[in-house]
Amino acid sequence: MRISIGAPLFAAAIAAGLLLHAMPMASAFGFQSSPETDRATGGSGFGFSIPGGSELNSLPSGEESEGAGLQVHYNLSTLPPAVAAMRDKIIAAARSGDEARMRAVIGLSNPPPMFSPTGDGDPIDVLKAASGDTAGLEVLAILLDVLDAGWVVKGEGAQARYIWPYFAELPPSSLDRRQLVEVYRVLTAGDFEEMRAVGSYEFYRVEIGSDGRWLMFMAGE
Repeated sequence: MRISIGAPLFAAAIAAGLLLHAMPMASAFGFQSSPETDRATGGSGFGFSIPGGSELNSLPSGEESEGAGLQVHYNLSTLPPAVAAMRDKIIAAARSGDEARMRAVIGLSNPPPMFSPTGDGDPIDVLKAASGDTAGLEVLAILLDVLDAGWVVKGEGAQARYIWPYFAELPPSSLDRRQLVEVYRVLTAGDFEEMRAVGSYEFYRVEIGSDGRWLMFMAGE
């Protein structure tokens, strides 16, 4: 659920202006440093103090963090070239909304990626059936959101699998506030609470093999 913070911030701004009218406007509102500086020093990135600000730093940009024994990656330059190339192809096809382009990307992997637990059915038809709209565009938007998150790697060498989103591999109850902001870009708070109750992530995930084969895009644990 998105909550508007415009009114509270406006009220705070008025109060600050009345109390600090003699100070320069930028100083009055606490914008002494840029968001980039805040990120580097651990500030909130908003230019003013907010409750829980230390836990709500801006989303990582190339950093890595640990979670439940897994290393979470955000730096795209660290992906193996074959994995990065397949991710880029999937994103381009999904953004286009074009069935033919998506089918062509699916056809690059042998065997083709799994879109259902049984692996049955035409991949495009499976995507359309899972989508909230008849054209299958909603599920393509989900695919983009999933691939925009951080990832984890399971396995080693030729058996390594690159998995998006990283929180698909973490216990829902273990996620901190910053991670929950990332979660809510992919699914609703209500859906996540249901997953927290059962103790596992059950929404969409993408897996790409170390050789660049697209292995799956599927919902479920």
